[in-house]
Amino acid sequence: MPKPKRYVWRIKQKKQTASSSSAPPPPPPWVELPREITADILSRLGTVEILLNAQRVCSTWCNICHDPSMWRVIDMRNDEDTYMEDVFDKLCRIAVDRSQGQLLKINIEYFGNHDLLQYITQRSSQLRHLRLVSCDDILNGSLAAVAKNFPLLEELHIYLTAICTVDIEAVGRSCSQLKSFTFNDCGFRGLTRFRSLQIDVNDQALAIAVNMPELRHLALFGNTMTNEGLCAILDGCPRLESLDLRHCYSIDLKGDLETRCHQHIIDLKCPRDCTHGYEFSAQICDYNSGDDQSVWFSDYFNDYEYDYDDFDYDDFTNPFNGEYLDEDGFFW
Repeated sequence: MPKPKRYVWRIKQKKQTASSSSAPPPPPPWVELPREITADILSRLGTVEILLNAQRVCSTWCNICHDPSMWRVIDMRNDEDTYMEDVFDKLCRIAVDRSQGQLLKINIEYFGNHDLLQYITQRSSQLRHLRLVSCDDILNGSLAAVAKNFPLLEELHIYLTAICTVDIEAVGRSCSQLKSFTFNDCGFRGLTRFRSLQIDVNDQALAIAVNMPELRHLALFGNTMTNEGLCAILDGCPRLESLDLRHCYSIDLKGDLETRCHQHIIDLKCPRDCTHGYEFSAQICDYNSGDDQSVWFSDYFNDYEYDYDDFDYDDFTNPFNGEYLDEDGFFW
């Protein structure tokens, strides 16, 4: 009688297969990268991408994304989405907190208000570079209220954001190391009406001349100043190396003033120079037409056509409002 077949080998093989399948998968290859290389790669993603996505990939990345050295530079660009302003505000505060006082450079575009600006400056005494772009809720006097909190500031760049003479004076007095100042607006033509309304078109230029003597680089795209304001800047800022006067149409750059500018300024952009490459809209507001001031103001506001269908929006259905962010910047 033949002996029965034995299946020992197959049983052992099944056990081996089962044990091998329960072994943990190997770690992803990026985990083995040196920490400094990983940090360099992550820093290229941008602040928002890190907070909303990158830090969730693995524990190694999460740990690196909480390192204060990762937050010495914060770049927050909202792309003009008003529905996301509260989210960007919360993300910006999280990024500032993670810097633990090491923040050196910050850029804020299309969101932000006085409270956020104050929050940043109270926690960033080492700040060297501040850039604000179209921050409509940062009002006149906001910079003056916080200027004393960043005494080491070297560069201040303001685009399409309201600041006043008081702000410029306070920044100049508090930030003695300021070397580069940008205050760019829309270009204006026909500003004789401002003078008839007793508006001082040179007040900002005079504030710069008196309070920012150490400037090397100055950009005043679209400023309302006249030759008087320009002369004051040349007198008060003798170390200027670059000066952007494009769209400053109240300046008549001729004769001795033109010669003086070209002799003392290495990089000079004149009022009617080309704006090719300028990163924002080079819009010109022309008030030359019409003599009646009341018509001027009326025409100014009537130029805007409002489509009220654009405002059909329910805040309670917005999945991106601030109520959905936890303290680490995660949606829940």
